[in-house]
Amino acid sequence: MYAKIRHIITIFIFSSILLTGCNTLQRIQTGQLTTEFDQTFLLYAKHLRWGHFRELTTYMTPEHIGPAMEKITSITLRGIKVSHVEPIAWLLDMENEVMTGDVVVDYYITSSGLIRQTTQHQIWRLNGDIWQLDGGLPDLR
Repeated sequence: MYAKIRHIITIFIFSSILLTGCNTLQRIQTGQLTTEFDQTFLLYAKHLRWGHFRELTTYMTPEHIGPAMEKITSITLRGIKVSHVEPIAWLLDMENEVMTGDVVVDYYITSSGLIRQTTQHQIWRLNGDIWQLDGGLPDLR
């Protein structure tokens, strides 16, 4: 009788440890993905603030690079300077390896001194071990 109870308790403890271990592994994997994403987004935001619009295309999925390159000329001709890039919130879809969220971009037009703000909904996809923006440049008018 006691042996049977001990056996049931042992199975229960072992099952609990396995479930906790699997949950911990998932949290570690999620943490690594979000850390890698945060580093990528930080570099993306720096290039946007510095006005390195061509460099931003290296973060985009291939189908968005061409349209972004066409838009870059008009942005730089207007003398737009980005002052702040702030993500509102990110949502990670582990199953599809997608990060989505809204990003607020504060900028000003140097020739007129107009201060503006735009919000862009961004979708980032994990391609191998590289996060890529599945979208174009923010709308800076």
